[in-house]
Amino acid sequence: MTDSGISISQRFKTLDDYLMWLRKYEAPADGAWYKEIKPGIYELQTGGNLQLDDGAKGSQKRIFTRDELERQFGFSK
Repeated sequence: MTDSGISISQRFKTLDDYLMWLRKYEAPADGAWYKEIKPGIYELQTGGNLQLDDGAKGSQKRIFTRDELERQFGFSK
């Protein structure tokens, strides 16, 4: 869910639309976004001083399949 209570899959028609939005608006602001590094494989990009805290330092998962991102953001049925 986003801050407005609307899920990402309701705000964006497709995963591609959401990933394009992240690249356009989050990347320039040193936010988190996903870069396709191979067909269907994405790497989490974090710029500047953004630190994603998930507990142990260095254990943040950075590589995702398209299917994983679709499930994570609610685009899979």
